[in-house]
Amino acid sequence: MKWLKTIGVLGVVFLIGCGGGKPDTPGETVEETTDKLVIYTVNYPLAYFAERIGGDLIEVHFPAPGDEDPAFWSPDADTIAAYQAADLILLNGAGYAKWVDRAALPSSRVVDTSEGITDYLLPIEGTVTHSHGPEGEHEHGGYAFTTWLDPALAIQQAQAIEAAISVLRPNDEPEIHQRMESLKSDLFDIDGRLQVAAEALGGEILLFSHPVYQYLISRYGLKGVEVHWEPDEVPNGHAWEHLEELLKSHPAKWMLWEGEPLEETVAGLAELGVESMVFDSCGNRPDEGDYLAVMAANAVRLEALAR
Repeated sequence: MKWLKTIGVLGVVFLIGCGGGKPDTPGETVEETTDKLVIYTVNYPLAYFAERIGGDLIEVHFPAPGDEDPAFWSPDADTIAAYQAADLILLNGAGYAKWVDRAALPSSRVVDTSEGITDYLLPIEGTVTHSHGPEGEHEHGGYAFTTWLDPALAIQQAQAIEAAISVLRPNDEPEIHQRMESLKSDLFDIDGRLQVAAEALGGEILLFSHPVYQYLISRYGLKGVEVHWEPDEVPNGHAWEHLEELLKSHPAKWMLWEGEPLEETVAGLAELGVESMVFDSCGNRPDEGDYLAVMAANAVRLEALAR
């Protein structure tokens, strides 16, 4: 990675990271190299967007382990050093990946992709602390951060990535924009399918196994209640009692899960008249396919539920 950009260009990237956009600066020059831009991201959707937009101009790294939630994962010192050395560091914003607040990341190379959508961020009422998986105890509070589950917001995040890459590769801007338009078309298609499926549900009450679906619920006007159940854990007795009480006021027939729940959990829900359906939030790299494939599969399942 060769740093042959001028200080002025670094200032432009900083402005993009702060939502300032790309200014028109007469006389500004960029000395480009043939090296690929090295980009580090804090979640998989941003990595996917960058890969689609940057193509062979970039090398994308998303180092979070597959068995941990990237939102609560903390990298080690060597990984933080790799972030610090990158040409661009793509953040999700909205309180996602809290480790970035404790790390000395170079502000001139940081792009907060949700900086331009702050008016659309959804606050979380109250704070819930619980523990699951290798990352241990964590809190759900502040703002909901799974912004990419709303394709309209995902497009705006992708456009922030497009702007940042274009600053560092101005000679390739037409191709970068063309790839962005292709990604936008795909996201619009997913948005349309989810909209039709949501409308077909006709206000049916749903259960959401985890508080990660806020933007999906808001975008498509879904009706539902969120609980704190994990697909790889059998709920305890208190959780079942709470659900039975909840079903009295919210008679849901379906619970949406981030991953396949355990058979014991599925059987217990079925006894209460509740079926299970996976709607993958795709914060981490999928075992098969990519972000678009996961979202298309989510749309297929929601369409089937609406029939």
